[in-house]
Amino acid sequence: MSKKRPRVLPSVDTQLVEIYDDLANENENIRLKAAIAFSEANSPQNCHSPEQLSKVLRRLIRGLCSGRKAARHGFSIALTEFLYQHWGNSSSSDASLQIPDLIDNLVKLTEATGKANGQEERDHHFGRVFGAGAFIQSGVLLQENVPPNAWHRILNIIYEAAKKKPWLRETCGMSIYEAAEMICAGDHNPRFIQALIDELIDSGLAKTPEGIAIWLKVQRHFPKAKMPTGIWQDENPLHSKEKSKLAKILKETPVARRSDEQSPETLQRGSWTSKINFAWNVILSELMRGQAVEGATPKPMTIGFRDFWQVAVDEHLFSSISSEERKYWGFRLFQQLFGSASPDFLPDLFSPNFVRCLINQLASKERYLHLAAEKTIKSLLIRAENEPPVASAALRGLIACTSHLTVSFDDITKTKTVERLLALVHPSSLGQLVPELCVQLVSPGTIQEKEASARRQITIDQLTYLVKSHQKRTTQDTHGSECNSLTRQILGVLATYSYFSMEKPRPSQADCPVPPFSSRTQETLRTRLSTCLLHILSNSPDPASSASHVVDVILRCEADEHMNSILDLTGTLGEIISNARAFLGHVRKPTMSESNNKPMLCAFELLYSFTILQLYNGDGDAVGMLGDLRSCFDLLVERRQTAQHIGSELVVEILLSYVAKPSQLFRRLAQQVFPIFIPIIQHEGLLSMIKVLKTEENLSGQYEMFENDAMHSVEDSSDDGSDVEEVDMTNGNAVQSSPDEEDDSQVSSEGTEGGDQSEEVDEETAAFNAMLAQTLNAGESTDEDMDDEQMEALDGPIASMFKARKKLVSKKQQRMEAKETIVNFKCRVLELLETFVKQRHKDLLALDLVLPLLTVIRTTTSRLVSARACKVMKDFSKRCKGRNAPHIEEQQGAAIIELLKGVHLEVMRESSNAHISACNQASLLLAKILVGNDKKTVKAVAEIYAHTESSMSDPQGRIKKLFFVDWLNWAKSVEAIV
Repeated sequence: MSKKRPRVLPSVDTQLVEIYDDLANENENIRLKAAIAFSEANSPQNCHSPEQLSKVLRRLIRGLCSGRKAARHGFSIALTEFLYQHWGNSSSSDASLQIPDLIDNLVKLTEATGKANGQEERDHHFGRVFGAGAFIQSGVLLQENVPPNAWHRILNIIYEAAKKKPWLRETCGMSIYEAAEMICAGDHNPRFIQALIDELIDSGLAKTPEGIAIWLKVQRHFPKAKMPTGIWQDENPLHSKEKSKLAKILKETPVARRSDEQSPETLQRGSWTSKINFAWNVILSELMRGQAVEGATPKPMTIGFRDFWQVAVDEHLFSSISSEERKYWGFRLFQQLFGSASPDFLPDLFSPNFVRCLINQLASKERYLHLAAEKTIKSLLIRAENEPPVASAALRGLIACTSHLTVSFDDITKTKTVERLLALVHPSSLGQLVPELCVQLVSPGTIQEKEASARRQITIDQLTYLVKSHQKRTTQDTHGSECNSLTRQILGVLATYSYFSMEKPRPSQADCPVPPFSSRTQETLRTRLSTCLLHILSNSPDPASSASHVVDVILRCEADEHMNSILDLTGTLGEIISNARAFLGHVRKPTMSESNNKPMLCAFELLYSFTILQLYNGDGDAVGMLGDLRSCFDLLVERRQTAQHIGSELVVEILLSYVAKPSQLFRRLAQQVFPIFIPIIQHEGLLSMIKVLKTEENLSGQYEMFENDAMHSVEDSSDDGSDVEEVDMTNGNAVQSSPDEEDDSQVSSEGTEGGDQSEEVDEETAAFNAMLAQTLNAGESTDEDMDDEQMEALDGPIASMFKARKKLVSKKQQRMEAKETIVNFKCRVLELLETFVKQRHKDLLALDLVLPLLTVIRTTTSRLVSARACKVMKDFSKRCKGRNAPHIEEQQGAAIIELLKGVHLEVMRESSNAHISACNQASLLLAKILVGNDKKTVKAVAEIYAHTESSMSDPQGRIKKLFFVDWLNWAKSVEAIV
């Protein structure tokens, strides 16, 4: 029996197997590396025999027909390179395998067998198209020695696949388009292009998105090519008369065809896909290229970009009857185009139906295309952030398209799109945006007053936000002057229509409001004007110029015969306005500006301008303020050598009157100008502020501080709504409040914390319950025992009781409001004192604040007031170190010692830990001042501390721990020095 021979396995090139496997990898980088390795392994030097070539070719074509991973992409690259290496040069090509033979092999190997299922048949069709594309990309068909029918056969393969399988049409069209691109890029015979066009017409694919893209490509780069007639108007697919047909084709809707063309059913795309057909980008690029190139002469009657977008996208993809799938295409188109198009075309993208659809989809998360709409907004904002000029273009388009709305885009969509775009607008683009908004404010596009008011409200908010978002640029970049100019333009428009109406139209009619501004809209304009001025006060280095500009606009309008003021300026009031104009002119004189008092002149200009605005706002106190300011100016500027002490007291009183107003604008104004007057403030002025701190936080304190009518005017103004509230309301949360403003907002909640008030409420409630029980005879009868007459008899007494109860509640509310008013006033005065301490802490005058600060910390019922006073005391003590402490003369030492004794008397009173800590800081401050000027006074200071310790009823209590530890430590260091 013979021994069985072992089976010999064929040798396998494992490296080549790995290369073939990597060609199908989903990672593009791996596929490219595998294609390079394949080319090196199968170069003409390593693979040259007909058997080897046929084997490799067969393997590559089979790979194209594989549905595994990304095989078609990898194998098509390898096939392209393989064809170029071996047949790209006619002198090196193998005579036994010619190009027609290769095409025969492609057709044969990509033919699905009879037993192939649907997926396998689909893979073979894709393999044939990708293989034909590889032949085109390799360039072997464009050689002169290749038979002409080879080019026709490849084109015919692709066109036949496009007609036979609708889902292959876009892939086939892209292959033909790339072939046209390659021919245009090289120096090839025009016959190839002509054959491409002829095959396109013969296949009946000219009126498809892909056919249009190919047509436009050929027409642009080969103008001499013979284009068939009768397909498009003037052989131009973009002719204005073809726009309707063009839109239907791009929408994948069948259109009417000639008798010799294919039927519509055979030209459908197939199942819907989220991918946008490449023909859209080709057509849009062609339209933009024709309009963007300077000197370019587009073809006659060619449709413009705006018209095309309006018809093809807005009226077809975003129509109210369009499917969600087509609307999705529209969103994808907008995202692609907005990310790449020139800013000149961006406003045209915001067409009516698109914006309507965008608003509807953003309004609710339940909408089918909500995520697509959100992605659209995100792509818009990303480019606007990276390219500021884009923000202006987007804004102009969005605002123009939503100008008919009575609710802002941001409010409807619950986004901050417009706000963010307004903040991103480049200063160089504001010159175009601001005038458009101003025109929209004057002419909102409707004569209905209610609708016009709503539209104007939106525009007013946008102008206000522009001022707030760009005001900081005046100091941050080189465009500051441009921003400042446009800010003044906005302020001028707001001021003009806030206080004036047009009595008779101007000849130009350009600034005549249609319809006229309603009183409510004018009130909104005045509020927003105050908001803008408040923001300018907080951020601008020169707020006086902006305020003066507003006043100048108002005064010019007063002299304009076409304008009618909302304020009756006849009689005394007109004379006051005339004097105010003359005074401002006097302050602005060059001779005045050249003096050393320029900061003070700016302060008076600012105060005077804002007071004139208050006069136009209907504030009755403004008339008296103007006279006080004029007197103060005479005392501090004109006669500053002889009457400065009187002027300093008067200016403090004026600033306190501003601070007392509930308006945040006037609070900021006082804070702005107060530092300028600090150097001239004397004892009388300081006493005026101390008087505020001593005021009781109740109705009697309010009456004492504001006196009768003044008190009521403050209450009324707080009810009417000040600019404090308006700032918070503008565009949602457009302006961030400072910590001080947030503290003020907490006062109202603290106003109800007083123990006395809660006790009063309990007593009032108990008394009311007792009266009610007595009236109803509680316990003697019930509702069931009473008849109708008895019930009716109780109606009168019960009604009287509830009226009395309402009066009690009203009084309670008055007490709460009175406390809130005084607490707010004290907090603002403490802010001014904090500024005073920063500048005048070396001055002995600042020591007059020590005891009042300690007293207000102890007596106030508001934690906020206490915390503010403690902060002032702590800051004062912290700044007075070493040479920064006040210097005293020998005769002034006794007064400081008496002040120190007063501090120690204060600390012995029942109070909080905050009060004891502030007393400790004040006591050490005074001790350091005394010892720093005369070390012998340390003994007197020690005696005061010893007397305080011996006078305390509980020497081991908390006061000793908090008050004496720092003193003992400091005394030891002083003793060592002495």
